[in-house]
Amino acid sequence: MADVKLKASKREVIGKKVKKVRQQGLIPAVVYGRKIEATALSVEAKEFRDKVLRSEAGQNLIFSLSLNDKSEKKDIPVITHRIQRDFITDDILHIDFMNVIMDEVIRTKVKIELLGIPLGVKEEGGVLVHNLHDVEIECLPGDIPTKFELDVSGLKINESFHVADIKISSKVEIMAPPDEMVVQVSAPTKEEVEAPPVLTPEEAAAAAKADGAAPAEGEAVPAEGKPVESKGKSPAEGKPAAEGKKEKK
Repeated sequence: MADVKLKASKREVIGKKVKKVRQQGLIPAVVYGRKIEATALSVEAKEFRDKVLRSEAGQNLIFSLSLNDKSEKKDIPVITHRIQRDFITDDILHIDFMNVIMDEVIRTKVKIELLGIPLGVKEEGGVLVHNLHDVEIECLPGDIPTKFELDVSGLKINESFHVADIKISSKVEIMAPPDEMVVQVSAPTKEEVEAPPVLTPEEAAAAAKADGAAPAEGEAVPAEGKPVESKGKSPAEGKPAAEGKKEKK
């Protein structure tokens, strides 16, 4: 267990009124466990971030929750079991601390960190797809790893790592299926250009006929197989047509 102590005070304010607790720079919390009664608490937000979240173990840090109250003073070994955050501001709204017993197995999650740039990305233009960011484990509190590391620098296109490829201690058991994919290098996607359709001679002739120029406005359209008869020139615009010769009597 880390030599870290986080001060905590019992909290009487519950429900919607805890907003006032947050306005004082405190985070509403609760501590519970198999051998202790659930107790509502509050901890200093800055102290929790500095001592716990910014530690090497982060949320998996085992530390002492120092309860300093008028009626009760004691140190409780705990792990940060759950953090509730505001989905817009990412501010911490509430913390669940779980009392740990150092000789009893517990279950928690450990993050997976990828090292290096895959060959398939750097030299072949592939895309790195990180499917699994953390994995659930079981072990004694003192054996919880800080993180799992996977060196992906040798991965080529269509190659991947699975849960079975994570190197673990014999004291740790991973709960996820061994064949669950952690990371993969996928081939780059290409836009498919649609090839023009191949037409038969009859279809090509019909298409050419359909694409022909339309007749000018007022121009006669010949019936199929019949020529258009010429009607002669129309009189010039604005001039009357010449009268025919009168027959002598």
